[in-house]
Amino acid sequence: MTATARLFIAIEVLPDEQFLTLYNKLKSRTTKLDKINWVQPDLMHLTLKFLGETPVEKIPDISENLRVACKDMPPFAVNLGRIGLFGSRYQPRVLWFGVNDSEMLQTLHHSIEKQMRKLGFPRTIGNFVPHLTLARINKIDDKKRFLQHIEQIQTEQIQSFTAKEVILYQSMLHGHVPVYEKVGGIFLS
Repeated sequence: MTATARLFIAIEVLPDEQFLTLYNKLKSRTTKLDKINWVQPDLMHLTLKFLGETPVEKIPDISENLRVACKDMPPFAVNLGRIGLFGSRYQPRVLWFGVNDSEMLQTLHHSIEKQMRKLGFPRTIGNFVPHLTLARINKIDDKKRFLQHIEQIQTEQIQSFTAKEVILYQSMLHGHVPVYEKVGGIFLS
């Protein structure tokens, strides 16, 4: 039997004070009747490509192709500047902080997609919407109130940071708590 690891490629995000203030404000405006699984701030990352269950012997090839994908990419600014939802207003599923337009991030994503396709990973379906998942929503008791809270604190600036490293992570569940282990990384130069 071949050993596998659940892998993804991402940029680590270290939340600053403004990020945490907004995150906590969103979290505090939910009720006990809402069923929301909040992502811990120390696990925040910007996913560039989800690889899924992957044979561990492919990790060296993934790392090499990731190095090729990042070869000519310099560090670049990333601006988190909006709050959004996946799903519909009637059935929201994911609450997130989104990235303001970033040509460099799009270029990096496309380069990684190209290199991972060479290894047999399928192209990501749909548009690349760079975001940080804040919470997975199972149920909102009062959707209208919840959406009003989001609109009241919508902002153009959540946090800015410099993307300096692209990381290959392994995702593991310990109980219901995800743990992300760094398998490798490529510094942008």
